Order: sequence, then C-alpha cells, then structure tokens
Amino acid sequence: IWEYKDKIQSRWIDDLYQALKGESALYKQGDYKDFRLYYCPILDEDIIDLKAVAETTMKYVCEELIVQYEGLEIYKSASAVGSLVHKIYIRQLDKNPKTLVQYLNYLKNVSNDDIRTPQQVWEATNPVEYHKHRPLWNNNITQGIGGFLLNLVRLHIKFNPEECRDVLKNKKIPYLTKGTAPVFEHTYFISNNTAHSYPVGSFKVAVLVKDIILRNMQTRGHFYFDTTEVPMLCPPTPWLGADQSPMLITDTSFIRYAGFDWKIYFSKILEENDKKGYLDVMKYALDALALLPWAVNKPILKKQVDVYNSGGNKDLAIAVKFDKTYPEKPDPGEASDEDLLAHYKTMKMLKKEENEKFSLRCTQLYTLSLANMLARAPFWHCYNLDFRGRVYPIAPHFSQMLGDPARGMLLFNEGAPLGKNGLDWLKVHCVNKFGAISKSPFSDKIQYADDHMDEILDSADNMCTETGWWSKSTEDPWQCLATCIEIASALRSGDPESYICRLPVHMDGSCNGLQHYAALGRDIEGAVKVNVAPSPTPQDVYVAVMDIVRRIQEQHAREGDETAKKLTGWIHRKTIKQTVMTQVYGVTQFGAKDQIQGKLKDQGMDPEDLTRCSIYLARLTFQAVGELFTQAQKIQTWLNKSAWDIASSGAPVQWRTPLGLPCVQPYTKLKRQVTYTPLQSLSGENPHPDMGVNKSKQRTAFPPNFVHSQDSTHMMMTAIKCYHRGIPFAAVHDSFWTLPCHVDEMNEVLRQQFVVMYSYDVLKDLRDSFAATNPDVEFDDLPKSGDLNLSCVLDSEYFFS
Repeated sequence: IWEYKDKIQSRWIDDLYQALKGESALYKQGDYKDFRLYYCPILDEDIIDLKAVAETTMKYVCEELIVQYEGLEIYKSASAVGSLVHKIYIRQLDKNPKTLVQYLNYLKNVSNDDIRTPQQVWEATNPVEYHKHRPLWNNNITQGIGGFLLNLVRLHIKFNPEECRDVLKNKKIPYLTKGTAPVFEHTYFISNNTAHSYPVGSFKVAVLVKDIILRNMQTRGHFYFDTTEVPMLCPPTPWLGADQSPMLITDTSFIRYAGFDWKIYFSKILEENDKKGYLDVMKYALDALALLPWAVNKPILKKQVDVYNSGGNKDLAIAVKFDKTYPEKPDPGEASDEDLLAHYKTMKMLKKEENEKFSLRCTQLYTLSLANMLARAPFWHCYNLDFRGRVYPIAPHFSQMLGDPARGMLLFNEGAPLGKNGLDWLKVHCVNKFGAISKSPFSDKIQYADDHMDEILDSADNMCTETGWWSKSTEDPWQCLATCIEIASALRSGDPESYICRLPVHMDGSCNGLQHYAALGRDIEGAVKVNVAPSPTPQDVYVAVMDIVRRIQEQHAREGDETAKKLTGWIHRKTIKQTVMTQVYGVTQFGAKDQIQGKLKDQGMDPEDLTRCSIYLARLTFQAVGELFTQAQKIQTWLNKSAWDIASSGAPVQWRTPLGLPCVQPYTKLKRQVTYTPLQSLSGENPHPDMGVNKSKQRTAFPPNFVHSQDSTHMMMTAIKCYHRGIPFAAVHDSFWTLPCHVDEMNEVLRQQFVVMYSYDVLKDLRDSFAATNPDVEFDDLPKSGDLNLSCVLDSEYFFS
C-alpha cells in the first residue's frame, strides 16, 4: 500500500506541476481568462520553482487531510498554502557556501576571549550584503494564490481505483464503470460556531475514493515538513537584519506577526529600528541561543515509541488510541424517537472523541518521527520573537517549548563533567520533576532523592510504566525518568564528579510575573512571598493564597452559605494554582472560573455543583491575591488605565523594552476583506492597522504583555552573559536550563541580570515615554514605590529554583 501511495503521490505532484505550466503558458499566450491575470504573473517558472510549488501544495493537502479527513476549511487552507508558496518565493539561495564554511570553522574553535558577536564574525568573513529585500504579500495575494492552487488540485488530480485493486486486496473498492474519479472536491457545510449559522467552504477527499486514499493509509508512511518546521542540522547563520533570517534556504520573520497586513506594518517599524541599531542586542541574544547544539535522548525516545505503539498512556501524556465500540443503530421501525435521538447524540459524541484522539495521536507522531530522524546527529534551533519580545523556536514540532514527553527526549549535545555539586543538582532536578516536595529546601530534596535511591535506580534499569517510581510523578514523568537514568549512570561510573553529563537542569522562576511586579513596585511584602527577598525556606505563594481562600470559605460556611459548605474539603493548592499564576497576566474572572471548574471536575465534583462552586472559588481567589499583593494590583490598575487612555485617543499602546525592542499592541477593529478565487470568494474579518484600535483589548492585554516583555528581557540578558562566560544556556520563558556543573554560575548570572534590569525606575521610564508619544493624554501619577533594596535578590537562594 505504501509503495503505491508514494507512487501515486509523486504522480499527483507531476500532474499539478504540468497544470501549473499549462496555466502559465496560456497566460503568456494572452489568454487572461478567469484568474490567470492575477496569479500567473507570480506563478511563473522564471521567478519561482513551480515544481517546488506543486510538491509543497500536494504534500500539505495530503498530510492535512490525513489528520482532518472530514475536510479542510477553504479560508484557512488557502491562507496556509499561500504562505508556504511565499516561503518558496523568497528562498535565500544566494548565501555564499564558502563564507558559511568559514563561519562554521570559527564556531568549532571559538574562544571565550573572543568578544565579537556572531553577527560581527559573519560580516568579517562576508563583507558583501548577501540578502536582497523580497516583497511581502498581503492577505489577498496569499489567499488568492492558495485558492488558485487548491482549485488546480481539484481539477487535475485524478484517481483510478482499478490501478490499486491488487495492492489493496480485500480493502473496499468503490464501484466505477470506467475512467477516473476526482480525488478532491469542493463542498460546503453549515457552521454553528456562532449565534448565526452560515455556510463554510470545505476542501475534502471525494467520497468515492476516501476510504482508499486516506482511511487505508493512516497508520504509517512518510511525513513531509517545510524547512521552517524542523530544526537545522548545522549551526544557523546570525540574524543580520530584521528581514535576513539565520536559516540557510528559507526566510522567516524576526517578529511573529498577527496577520499578513500587520506583517507589512511591523516590517517598516523594524527596518527603521534596525538601521539605528536598536535591534542589535536582541539579534545577539537570539544568535547566542541558536548556537547551542541539541541531541536526542535515545533511551527515552525508544520507551516513548513503545508506549505509543502499545496504545498510549494518558497518565504519561502519550496520546491514547480510540478504543470504544460504536453502538448499533436501533431499528427505526421499532425504536422510539427518543431512542433514535439518543443514538444520534451518542454517535456524534463518540465520533468527536475519535477525531480528537486521532488528531492528538497524529500530532504526537510528528514529534516522535522528528525525534527519530534527529537522533542520528546534533541539531540546532533558530529563534524569533513575538511582538512583546518573547522568544520561541521557529521549528514548532520538537523543541523545549513542548510538553513533558518532548522535553524528556532533549539533551545538550556537548556535555561536561558533573564536578563538585553537579550530582546534587541532578538529585534536586529529579525531585522537582517527581513533584513530591517541590517547595522544600534544596537540602531536603537531596535527602529525599537519597532516601529513594533504590526506586530511582530501578526506574533507570527497568523503565516500567506500571509500577516504576518515575511513572508516579505528578509533574513531569518523562523528565523524571531521564534524570533517573543520568543519576544511575553517574553513580555507576565510579567517579561521579568526572562523569560527562549532557542532561540540562532547570531553574524556574517562583511565580515569575509577581516577581517582576515586586521589582517594579519595590514591594517588600510581595518580594518575600515570591522569593525575590531571601528566605531560609522557599515561599509558596500558591499555598499562601489557598490559606486565605480556605479561611474565607470556612467563615462563609459557618454563616450558612451553601456553596461554601459544598466546597469544604475541595480546595487544594492545585485547584487554584493556575488561576493565581495567570491572574497577574490578566485572566478574567470568567477565565478563572473555567480554570477552576476544570480542576474541580478532575477532582470528581458532581457536575451539578461545578458551575456555582467554580464561580464562587474564582471570586475568592481574586480576593486573596488582592490581599497578598496590593502593590502589584495598584501597578496593574495603573497599566490598565494608561492603556485605556492611550486607546481612547485612537492610538495603539506602544513601548520599548529595556533592550530596545519596539513593541506595538496589534489589537484593532476587524476589517472585512474579500478575496476572489476560482473555488469561491473568501470573506473574513481580520485585525488591520488602518482600522481603529480595539480599546477594550488594548486595555486588558497591556499589563500581561508588558510583564511578558520584562521577563523576556531578563532571559535574553542572561543568555548573552552566559554566552560570554561559555555557559551552555537554553530557556522556556522563565525556566532557565544549563548543565549541572554550571547551575551555580548560571544562578549567579540570572540574579545579577535581574538587578541590572531594574537598576533604574522602569515604570517612570514607561510613563515618560507614554507622555512623549501621546502628548494629548493626561496620565495618572504612578503608584508610590516601596522600600525594597533589589540587591537582596543576589542572596535569595530560591529566587529561581
């Protein structure tokens, strides 16, 4: 089956390629019929690789329909195909191979004494500007190209079932008297996602060939990824400019844009700032992060593949197979209307569950497949920013940004001896990932690991998913198992201090958003509660909030409140943790209600009580956070009010991070845009820079966006300093990673950089910049600052832990 699938897919690519050449030839002959006038000038073999366009389009359609075999929404699919074609259009094929070799040789022999940035090294070896500016496509062009190509797929991709009758043997073959059948079709379905139903265009596999093409081919075969979706197999080149990406053959954006029109808007701002040198430090930080080589933890990969192939395991975050049986349909002549309706609802629910589980299995298979491919050699990630300055790997399917299974498979490619304290840091890391005593002192965690050393060694040896100690982890079982294996290897080496370890240890901020608020407001009380100020034991802000919530709930219960009585015994740390964590980032009470409702549901609360109890508990959680962090709430209120005042004047909120990145909130009113394609007209509403600002969104989003820009600045400052010192460094926002032997030094660096970042009055600087860019707006006075001496963080053992 799979040899045949590859064969017919290759033929489809060629068929689409020939169709594209035919359309281009007709256009050049002066036949401007239909949409050739608009799209054939771009789809010209003289300026774009039509073979690559055909291959990319067909592979996207086939891969996406395997996951979403019920059909692809035309509006989204046309945008996706158009974006892929645009990447082909702007490919960087003119990077000088000789220069690349010189740059790679420099990286092999780099010395800590060399203080040049990667960008400076590249420019020294290649003084000629290598990259030409490529035009950006707006939404209409991108969707139009995508719709034009999907229509060619519909018209020219055919299938003859008789060709594969012998291959499929007993599989169902649709009855056809003669000839071929179209593989894909354009249909409509009725969407009920809003208050009003409306028809939505869908691109799907034709009913006649659906079972053969997709259902018989969903369990194995080849995956195809765009080059921006996979890590690199050699070190990337530096970011030389906002439009000059480090990837060798594909362009990517320095900033992740919110739509095609905002992409054009931001590109102009970035170009102006780049000329003035304001982006140099961010480029340096991204280059430093990108030069870290990664490797795959092969024992963890093998174990995950075994668990996946055996059907998955929900407790270990490996997607499970759908294993339920569909009920037989009642006899319409005998069953009542109620029975038929109940059967319909049951079937609909089961079908939805099957589709969801299948989609999750496919997503996880992407990660495992990429890990399997990358296990042969080291690999590198390229990074870019979102509009707030937060850093993300460009390749999405296998990186440290994913969940526990992916993180468990990651190692640094280059290790180092554990040294004096490295084994203790591995023990701390193991206990952190196990989750038993996450808020205990480091010494207690080391002792806990020693007390459970037999279980740790057994986990490393047997990796049992049923009875293994690691599998009982309440936090990150796969990362816990990886650490068990590393501890066992170190102990059995005979000389743990000399053991070469490649497993990174994580140091995580303690409710990092509130740490930044404490620094912004010089808040002594808040600093103590989130470990900015020193403490003999780590402070747990979630327990502190939980205690206040319980106190209020118990008082209400004594006063006869039925909801409060019902919640007796249901309020735990994990119940309110997510809400406390996200409250500082602007979660609403409605959002908090949903978060808490999910936790109470997992705890087994009666569905009839879920809504009222979650609403009540969300309100109490907000009240408790307000009691504990009054200074943070005052700052948040000021940020909200300032953003509202700016938005009310008709301008978006803009600010500059401490490293110089210009940030603009892309929240505007929606602009209705219509793109005409041969398939159908594509109508949608998207945020557009020319429309008026969305005042409500500008106000509510600014506090979390501003704090995110601060935590990203702290991470990048730490990354640059670690690069200078030769410390291998990676990060997931406020979780900083390095090798065990470097943890002490990294801890010193990240505390120093936090103090440096807040060595001036950040809020005053923000207010002054607001006043300068919005002269017609009267801003409120800043909340009065506290008396916190921020240098105390240098002595705070549990600031990051």
